[in-house]
Amino acid sequence: MNRFLYLIESSIDMRHQKQFTNDNPNKEVFPLDCVPDDRPNGSWTQGVKAWTKADGGSSDIVVGWFHPPRLRNKGHKNRHIKQISFQEEE
Repeated sequence: MNRFLYLIESSIDMRHQKQFTNDNPNKEVFPLDCVPDDRPNGSWTQGVKAWTKADGGSSDIVVGWFHPPRLRNKGHKNRHIKQISFQEEE
């Protein structure tokens, strides 16, 4: 059981590691302001930030998004059910 939990934790850590522009020169970097700063927590995806390594001992700097956050597809399951019930009433 402990080994299973370790595998889950390590995969989550790998997914959320900082991705640097130097390591991914072929990826497009979108500007930080392409999505609103004040986003509700559950209705947007996380996105992948693009970082630049800072010189010396200072902290790394966020320069943009490799994959900007997007709105989640909420309610896509209900659309099909509504169409079926509407067709049955006709």
